[in-house]
Amino acid sequence: MTPFINTWRTIGWNGLILSCPEKWETIVSGNRHLLFEEDFAPIFELRWQNNNKSPAESILRNLQKQTGLCRQKHISSNWNQLEKVYEIIPLTTEQSDEQKGALLTCRHCGTSLLLYFFHAHSMQHPELQQVLSSLSCHSPEKRDTLWSIQDFRILLPHRYQLSSHSFAAGLTRLTFIDSGLTMHLCRLAQASLRLQTTTLSELMLILSGIPVLKQEISQKPHSVRHSNHPSIFRQILTRLKRKPPFHKMILRHHPEYDRLTGLFFEDKKPIPKEQVNTILESYEIFPL
Repeated sequence: MTPFINTWRTIGWNGLILSCPEKWETIVSGNRHLLFEEDFAPIFELRWQNNNKSPAESILRNLQKQTGLCRQKHISSNWNQLEKVYEIIPLTTEQSDEQKGALLTCRHCGTSLLLYFFHAHSMQHPELQQVLSSLSCHSPEKRDTLWSIQDFRILLPHRYQLSSHSFAAGLTRLTFIDSGLTMHLCRLAQASLRLQTTTLSELMLILSGIPVLKQEISQKPHSVRHSNHPSIFRQILTRLKRKPPFHKMILRHHPEYDRLTGLFFEDKKPIPKEQVNTILESYEIFPL
């Protein structure tokens, strides 16, 4: 009999990185809000924010008013390892001494992290302790940010700020802003089913919403792309229509994983080819 291997994976979302068992499902509930489940049952949720405007005591007062959570008198020894990195306020309710969560403040960057546990004696769970020990809420300045969720991961410049996200059936779409540049990231499941009725080129145009001539699209066996270098006249005309005149679009097919991955860049100025290539090289799909 083959022994069961409890494998782990790295999650990266909006500056936060942690490791968790692959059997757990990570659900994005907001720009800075993750929920972790196992067998459709919630284990814990995690929220975080920059702490400059709301120190821990202010957050604690708001929590008590809104949720009834308050400071627990004693901190468990299970937090000893994390205390080296975070100032920790264990949370409970006035009706119970059982720990319901914790408010963490990073000693390095000042980020506040709110943990809420859905089960009794959660901190006795060996996997949860290991997950929390892997938490990282900051990286060296100007280091690329890891985005790793579902079955994809990508490294983006730290300047790229998450603008919106959507997790529809089979289609994940994240939008990032960097000054005048907008980048849309797409991940599509069941590629083989979609490609039965629609070509890669047609899918790229549908996803981007940018009308271009099909004969101008560069095609390879498992990818299509298009970029434009408009004349000064075209740039002025496009800007009058309040549309970015420059764009780069890439859609790739990963038959081994039955997935499609797309990157769509739009900007008022020329888009650096090197930057696009570096981001594209980091955009990976892996087995679920």
